[in-house]
Amino acid sequence: MYNITPTYLYIKQHSVTGLCYFGMTTKADPIAYYGSGKHWKSHIRKHGKESVETLAVERFIDKQECVCLANNRIS
Repeated sequence: MYNITPTYLYIKQHSVTGLCYFGMTTKADPIAYYGSGKHWKSHIRKHGKESVETLAVERFIDKQECVCLANNRIS
């Protein structure tokens, strides 16, 4: 087991356009965090951050579990 700083994996969706974003953060509030992907941030600037919803959030303190779930989500 490899303990890490609490890390959150999340899925955000822009409710108007339907675009989804899968990301991770170590920030204390993953719901309030919008994400930092270049394409995603551009999309939010264009279409508005008030329509961003958090669909799922999971907290991890074990690196192996976090990596395993992330790999399963993107494959």
